[in-house]
Amino acid sequence: MHSLHVPLAIPGIVPRLLVVAFVVVGASVLMPYPVWQGIAVVAALASVVLPVSMTAWGAAACLPFGVVLTEPSIARTAFAVLLVHAIHVCAGPSLVIPVRSRLSLRVLGPTLRRFVVIQTIAQPLALGVALLGGRGLPTGISWAAPLAAGILVVGIFLALRALRRADIGPPT
Repeated sequence: MHSLHVPLAIPGIVPRLLVVAFVVVGASVLMPYPVWQGIAVVAALASVVLPVSMTAWGAAACLPFGVVLTEPSIARTAFAVLLVHAIHVCAGPSLVIPVRSRLSLRVLGPTLRRFVVIQTIAQPLALGVALLGGRGLPTGISWAAPLAAGILVVGIFLALRALRRADIGPPT
């Protein structure tokens, strides 16, 4: 019998379990209604058993409703942007990675970099929208608008640089 040993690997079920963990944390922190908390958690649990059902994305969709249905808060909005994206990033591989397989950590490097670049762009955008709305903001936070714009410019620069590198490709 032959076997393949993958060094520095995690079990294939870990991304599915991370979806459940992110949804449980997000639902308990962001969603004020127990019924919707339960719906989100049940959907996340269903995605562990049957990822092709796409219920992980249904669970992720429940989280922003908690932000929309409560008083505006920059921290809650930023947390929702982070969690929904993290759920998406973990749910995607769950569609193609079998539960009993092993996932090399080296393979996750590009995914982690994309996650950071997208968060670098999305978080300042969310902050900028909140600053433009002006509701639910603590006083003395006006300094955050130029900081958010600067972070956004850096994020766009990093994204464009990554695209350029992808277009160039390795030398042949």
